[in-house]
Amino acid sequence: MFITGKDLRRMRRKAGMTTMQMAKLAGVKTRKTYENWEKDIGAPSMNQFLAMAIGCQFNAMKLVTMYLERRTLEDEVNLSEAHLKS
Repeated sequence: MFITGKDLRRMRRKAGMTTMQMAKLAGVKTRKTYENWEKDIGAPSMNQFLAMAIGCQFNAMKLVTMYLERRTLEDEVNLSEAHLKS
């Protein structure tokens, strides 16, 4: 997947969400699953990622495009460009 745990953490923090809220948006039973994703243990499906992005008030298509266009996984995207509340 082209999204890292660091990306998920930054997205969650930008939106002011808790790990429990993110788990609920993703439709997973426990926050531990989501927390593992932030540690790069497993990864959400595309549907789960899109649900979290939309729930965090991001333009999901713009966010996905930004992640796809970055050169390396270590490059950070400017989340403000895709955040609807910015």
